[in-house]
Amino acid sequence: MNEKKTAVNTYPYSNTPVQQTIETEEKTEIIVDPSMLSHIITELMRPVMQTIGKMLENNTAALEQLSSAQSIQNDRLEALEKQIRLQTPVTSKQVTYLNDAIRQRARMLLDKKGIYDKKATTKLGNAIRKAVLSRYGISNMREIPKHEYNVAMSQIEIWSDVLTVRDIAKEAKERAEQEETKVEN
Repeated sequence: MNEKKTAVNTYPYSNTPVQQTIETEEKTEIIVDPSMLSHIITELMRPVMQTIGKMLENNTAALEQLSSAQSIQNDRLEALEKQIRLQTPVTSKQVTYLNDAIRQRARMLLDKKGIYDKKATTKLGNAIRKAVLSRYGISNMREIPKHEYNVAMSQIEIWSDVLTVRDIAKEAKERAEQEETKVEN
């Protein structure tokens, strides 16, 4: 009654015997050649490792796509921040300071010519204002970008159109002479 069946399993890619199975009616025994144990483990792990390798490749590709998307998002945010910064106008207090600086510069330039006429100061102030506005291509001091406030103040402080100052001073002197002749008559 004790029949013995013997089967020899071989390594899948070669004819090297890997295990020997001995079956009896009472139990089944598997005898593994110790020198082949590493081959058996390798064969068992191969599909798992291939699957893990493909998963890692897919994950790497997904991470690269996420990184690229994040980089694009960062670039867009930087562009948006720059756009907001460029479009933020000066505050009303800064406009007041700009206008005060324009009046002060006009008075200073006319004082050098000995002119103390309010109309001349206003006219020269308008010329300075026009120069500042033309620099930015705008029509109102409130439209100057906030980040350009210091540049606009510097432009006002160094503005010196000699011909304009000369012409306005000349007009002021003529106006003063006409008023003197009217007073004398």
